[in-house]
Amino acid sequence: MAVVVFAAGALQARAADLPQAPLWLQVSSALAAMHYLPGRVGWIGLQTRHSYLLWLWPKGTPAALKNLTPGAPSSPLLLGALDYFARVHGLPWSNSSLQWDDRRNRHRLYAAVLSARRCGEQAPKPFVWVDVRKSEPETLRIWEYLPHDDAGHWVLQSLANTGIPGAATPNGTWPVYARYASTRMTGCFPHGECYNDADVRYVNYFWDGRAVHFFPRAGYGFPQSNGCVELPLSAAKMAFALIHIGTPVTIAP
Repeated sequence: MAVVVFAAGALQARAADLPQAPLWLQVSSALAAMHYLPGRVGWIGLQTRHSYLLWLWPKGTPAALKNLTPGAPSSPLLLGALDYFARVHGLPWSNSSLQWDDRRNRHRLYAAVLSARRCGEQAPKPFVWVDVRKSEPETLRIWEYLPHDDAGHWVLQSLANTGIPGAATPNGTWPVYARYASTRMTGCFPHGECYNDADVRYVNYFWDGRAVHFFPRAGYGFPQSNGCVELPLSAAKMAFALIHIGTPVTIAP
């Protein structure tokens, strides 16, 4: 089991006294214990000047995922887990709205997470992470966490297409915020050609109008889209079954 350790700041609390730990850290620990996040979360030395957050990553965790270790309440992994928890519980919450800036609303969600942890809840679907690489041939892979084994593995790998110059798919990590088995997509390419596609299937929006979805192409593995991540049909269907609201999507060079 890998351990990621980094300074968490001068926090004034006792390590053994959970109610005095920073609230976002309590919530991270609870989400991990319920398997909304992979591995386990802990901390040491909260009463000292050298306090640390410990993330115990499971066996088989890719280095790029470890690099996303939450170090703040607004980290994409934590926001994604909160999104999924809210969806499971039917709570009116989205980190992509002004609700995140409403501290009272955010703390109500935090309270619901801690209550669910005390009741022994478990996440209904495994944590998965989508990793998109823009180096050619462009690929999409999905990593899944298996809580019973405390281990993870790759469950899908496919060629993919990202955005063309002028409509590049941005680098970064975002949680999926909307999903559609079929939806209409409209827009215009940088060179002026526009489209109005009525039946785009297996769509997972992760940032603005960018999504992972199926789109028929003669080939895959190089930039062709208007900013989205396009997949062949079989891979898109499998990805749609694995992804859920809150799934983090990483786009990397």
